[in-house]
Amino acid sequence: MSFKEKSTWLSLVATLLIFGDYAISVVIMDANVLNPDEMIEVAMHNLGSAVLLIIIVEIIFQSLIAAGSRNKMEIDGDERDRLITLSSNNSGYWVLSIGVIITLGHLILPYVFGIEFSLEERTNIPMFKMHLLLFTFIVAEIVRFSHQIYLYRNDAV
Repeated sequence: MSFKEKSTWLSLVATLLIFGDYAISVVIMDANVLNPDEMIEVAMHNLGSAVLLIIIVEIIFQSLIAAGSRNKMEIDGDERDRLITLSSNNSGYWVLSIGVIITLGHLILPYVFGIEFSLEERTNIPMFKMHLLLFTFIVAEIVRFSHQIYLYRNDAV
């Protein structure tokens, strides 16, 4: 397994575990127990903890993977690594673009068409619009990492 593939696996697992836990903590918040301000405070505290944890985990484990690599060329990668990265970045970008368009649609539909449908009112997620964009970004990263691993595993490009 190449350095880049190990690095991608680490990033995928860390993202799934850390931001998965964060997403669950936000979705299961009980509006009957916490008032809206408390929900925002808890969500922001959990988000800050998740970001700090992902930074620490990535620094420590990416350093360990790099220290275990045989040479600098393996760390830098080759043409195949660059093509895999390009292809997987495109996949993640498409997911991110679609999520941003959906979020923008959610923001402007009430003003353009007078449609009062809002997912925000149907959920207990604090700062819904921010979380919609954040979850879109996280899903885009998961798609990017997953596609990159798929290409490494199947020797595709």
